[in-house]
Amino acid sequence: MIPSRVDATLPELAPFVHAVQARRPDDGTWCEAWTVRDVLIHRTGNAEELARVLQAFVSGTPVETRGFEREAPYRRMSDSELWSAFLSRCEHLTEVAAAAARDLSPDTEVM
Repeated sequence: MIPSRVDATLPELAPFVHAVQARRPDDGTWCEAWTVRDVLIHRTGNAEELARVLQAFVSGTPVETRGFEREAPYRRMSDSELWSAFLSRCEHLTEVAAAAARDLSPDTEVM
């Protein structure tokens, strides 16, 4: 289910996916008032945002980080659409991270 290049870049992803799939979307979590689905939505938005910010940084045009409003489109998705979006955003983040690793010299100053 998780492509090997994504698994190699995001090793925490497989345990997260297994934990989420072992529960129902409306189950509660250790994050008070957050359901399993809420956490998946949050992680999907995070993957999208990390890729967006990293890609902008590498291109020399840094952008501000967006807030929780970035999660709104994911809240409207069905469970299957959300899973597809989550995996797609993680794949994109992997691609952006690989490009950044190639494009940035080891002495690039990151703030």
